[in-house]
Amino acid sequence: MSETPVAKTDVPKESPRTILFQFVVFPLGVVAVAVLIFFLFGKLATDEQGIPDYINAIRSGSSHERWQAAYQLSKSLKRGEAKRYPNLEHDVAALYANSKSDDPRIRRYLGMVLGQLGDRRATPVLLDGLNDKDIDNRIYALTALGELRDPASVPRIAKAVTDDDKDVRATAYYTLGAIGDPSAIPVLANGLQEETPDVRWNAAIALARLGDARALGTLREVLDRSRLNSVTGMREDQKEDAMIVAMSAYAKLAGKAADPDLQRIAASDPSLRVRAAAKQALAQIGG
Repeated sequence: MSETPVAKTDVPKESPRTILFQFVVFPLGVVAVAVLIFFLFGKLATDEQGIPDYINAIRSGSSHERWQAAYQLSKSLKRGEAKRYPNLEHDVAALYANSKSDDPRIRRYLGMVLGQLGDRRATPVLLDGLNDKDIDNRIYALTALGELRDPASVPRIAKAVTDDDKDVRATAYYTLGAIGDPSAIPVLANGLQEETPDVRWNAAIALARLGDARALGTLREVLDRSRLNSVTGMREDQKEDAMIVAMSAYAKLAGKAADPDLQRIAASDPSLRVRAAAKQALAQIGG
């Protein structure tokens, strides 16, 4: 399972903030979002329309039609339709650059598309998205940058870890870990001092991905049920997800030294999912 932040309670699981990355970690808020259930607002005739139709609708449709078209465009990429349109990144990047004053959903879905396309030529426009006033827009831009994994974006993303919004900070830490550039290690290490638990945990997961042992103490926090139970508003499934993601990183970073903690979790954790993940991690390290 790829690593991802945990969703807010009021958002459909298909929200990009919940899955896009089956992201890293679990900002308790990061990952909630904006995907209002599409069918409540009407549905484009997807059987009759393709990518050129969605692009045209985003350019010239009504506000209602434009965000729906952007949504459908993001869905069409999952069906593999982008392969037939080699200049799609250029068209979508232009739409994204011109969408600052539009319905925020249009910009968010276009950001998703740029991330899914995986073309690093989109890096500059997505970095510009980090200046948006809309919090979710900034999170979506970070999510897309995490998919592009462009080392050139690291300096600007490193600034986003000081954002006023904790979910933006948590996503920025995740994104730095996803990119995997060693130049981000000092920023990630500083993130271990974050007061907000899920932001701090994201920094630790990202740091662990880069092989830095300073993450170990914070990872152990995430494996401590009493610590998780002290986090206000954290659901049981979020606690499980947090422990499972942290265990994987902890086992890889600590090796055999992780054995006692993993044995304890495998034997006594109340969650079957978590116990199974601990046993799997033990098997990976030969425990």
